[in-house]
Amino acid sequence: MGAALPTTSWLVDPGAAYLNHGGYGALPRPVADAADRWREEIESSPTDVFARRWPGLVDGVRRRVADFLSADTADLVFVPNTTTGTATVIACLGLTAGDEIVTTDHRYPALANQVGVLAGRGVHVVETPVAVDVQSADDVIDAVLGQVTPRTKLVVIDHIASPTGFVFPVREIVAAAHAARVPVLVDAAHAPGQVPVDLRAIDADFWVGNMHKWVCSPRACAVLHVAPKWQDHIRPLVASHDFFDGFQPAFDWTGTADPIPLLAIPAALDFWAKLGWDNVRSHQHALVTDGAEYVAKQLGTAVAVRDEFTAAMRLVELPQPLSRESGIAVNERLMLDHKVTAPITHHQNRSFVRVCGQLYNVAEHYERLADALAVVLADVRPLRQPG
Repeated sequence: MGAALPTTSWLVDPGAAYLNHGGYGALPRPVADAADRWREEIESSPTDVFARRWPGLVDGVRRRVADFLSADTADLVFVPNTTTGTATVIACLGLTAGDEIVTTDHRYPALANQVGVLAGRGVHVVETPVAVDVQSADDVIDAVLGQVTPRTKLVVIDHIASPTGFVFPVREIVAAAHAARVPVLVDAAHAPGQVPVDLRAIDADFWVGNMHKWVCSPRACAVLHVAPKWQDHIRPLVASHDFFDGFQPAFDWTGTADPIPLLAIPAALDFWAKLGWDNVRSHQHALVTDGAEYVAKQLGTAVAVRDEFTAAMRLVELPQPLSRESGIAVNERLMLDHKVTAPITHHQNRSFVRVCGQLYNVAEHYERLADALAVVLADVRPLRQPG
């Protein structure tokens, strides 16, 4: 692919090495401009938008998102973020003491807390370890399905794990779980835009992904896909005007909220369509892979996850494992002292820096990260001393 878009096409600080697109996304200027236009239109007559036009506006966005994700429009609703979506599904399933949930140790901290609440009520939560250097998709599938028992009521799996950037074989895991008659909830916060998504082929019972990360709509908006057989059971956490009118009406209005993130999704999809998704993803993957390898070489470590399980996020192992408190301190020093943003993450007693590759990134950003880490890590005490 050709050179990255100039940084002037984005709102990201051009003087920073911002390697954490996966954290909160970032706005391309054309999408920000579209959001501004929507703001002016809405504020000119809010009642007209919310009281008269809203159902048609939501349906229009839903059709665009359904086409993008290869889904049926009848199966899609919108929620503020993936955390809300997973919490909604889990709350609606009515799991009780003695039931079982199977998940993995790549799960997002918010999801760990959600199932942790259930564990406090007697639900058995099985957290399956999956090594970052696992060798094959079959190993991942076997690890997850090997924990399923007759008590298992739900498998919760990441599409792309936030702490590790690991791309799970979701389609195969869903098929195996269904063969065992167990429903699957997919936490796909990072999937839309970062990888091609075909929800009909994945066939998960529940799948929820953010549109404000790799699709780059304004924060915050996510899409929740619910298989038809579950739609009578799933309702929003907040009961509002149309709560009893069916699956989509219940979600389409849950109270007054900022509509801009939802309404700007088509502009974000148009932005990427002009660039070509295949070219974009190829560039992102090559950029972040080369960048991660450079950082690893400078640190004297290695890139952790096999190429086949990655997309636009990569893990570089740190020379020594850090405590979580030290990791937070490293993050802060990178940002404040060096204008470099790349989160420190931890998995199975190892510590990593997670780097992303977005079109506003260039090779120099990874070089700045490597130089900054050499300075910052020299002043941080590792979790354990060598020898």
